[in-house]
Amino acid sequence: MGTLTCQSIADKAWTKVNEATGGSAVRWPTAEAFGWICDGQREIVNQLPRSYAVRSTPTVVAGTRQTLTGLGLTSAIQVLDVVANYNAAGTVRGRAITKRNRAEIDDQVPTWHSATASEAVHWYFDDQDPKAFYIYPAILSAAGKLEIITADSPADPASIAAAITLDDTYANALQFFVLFSFYSKDATYTKSPQAAATYWNLFQGSLGIRGQNIAGSDKAGDMKAVGA
Repeated sequence: MGTLTCQSIADKAWTKVNEATGGSAVRWPTAEAFGWICDGQREIVNQLPRSYAVRSTPTVVAGTRQTLTGLGLTSAIQVLDVVANYNAAGTVRGRAITKRNRAEIDDQVPTWHSATASEAVHWYFDDQDPKAFYIYPAILSAAGKLEIITADSPADPASIAAAITLDDTYANALQFFVLFSFYSKDATYTKSPQAAATYWNLFQGSLGIRGQNIAGSDKAGDMKAVGA
């Protein structure tokens, strides 16, 4: 969790557009700014999953296919890494688990989906199924655990006075997202779509993503609906 408050991020955005700070904004009021900060956190994780990486040691389910929901990781949106086996108590790390692609496992062990052992050796992930992954071999013990790292959906802060959920290093990205949202709401005004596109590109650039020019796209219109 970060240490910067949502209020501090909103104040910086309001200052950029010559709007009153400290909860006195009229054109883009506090409730909207806070909502866009929450939306911005989720957008950051969608575009950069490692921005909210969470380590856990869930108990495996039967079979080679493991789903994040099945493992009880209801806030996880994508698996990032499967690190190692763990004992039933989740206190002792066992064998490391290496990532392989499906073709390698299929070629070497065509019947791998029916194989079982006390520990998993390999894992693979299909980005078309981001909330699931496969382990080989399947773990015999129902009490077996895995150390995994997932990208989680960040919880909304309790209020605008609370700290952001993401690390403080994403504060600039959140500010740019809020500014993008300000101008997207006003997309019908002259120059607002261009300003929205500028801040969207700054948002992506702050995440190390090549900017995608949204001028003339539906992105600003979509955000107008969110902020309405």
